[in-house]
Amino acid sequence: MVLSDQEIWEEIRIGELSFEPDISPDQVTPSSIDLRLGNHFTVVRLPRPGVTITVDPMKADIEGLIGDYSNIEHVPDGESFLLEPNRLVLAYTREYIKLPNYLSGRVEGRSSLARLGISVHQTAPTVHATFQGQLRLEILNNGIFRCVLTPGMNICQLILERLGSPAKSPLQSSFQQQRESTSN
Repeated sequence: MVLSDQEIWEEIRIGELSFEPDISPDQVTPSSIDLRLGNHFTVVRLPRPGVTITVDPMKADIEGLIGDYSNIEHVPDGESFLLEPNRLVLAYTREYIKLPNYLSGRVEGRSSLARLGISVHQTAPTVHATFQGQLRLEILNNGIFRCVLTPGMNICQLILERLGSPAKSPLQSSFQQQRESTSN
């Protein structure tokens, strides 16, 4: 069952669901929470002309590969990042979230950005129960326009769902407690 705005606020009030920094009332919609864009962007570089890179995802150290083929850009508040067509950037949400063992979430894009060709996740929308951290987004510009991304802008929606029964064990993930930083 998807949580309504009333249920979201109640979970926050009783301290089971938390956000750092706190979310504002205008971020809560009838059935989701708008999350904002953070300040650090992992910009995946294009290979040199004529160079083709082949990756076997079953064998690759994906985080190492991203580190080898990307640059970190810190964009201060009040400034912007320009996302070119057909380019991928990894970025974090501004909010650090903590989910209890009975709520899970889905990260979804925003329709206004989708109409420009911007997607915020590439098949990884699930946020598991007991997750704590900032969400790392895979933002891709599939459109024809150069798009301005500004830290603090609403970038995605978090839709919360109540589990049929609480999760028995905590999430074991390398992404647990992740925070944006100047490293990949």
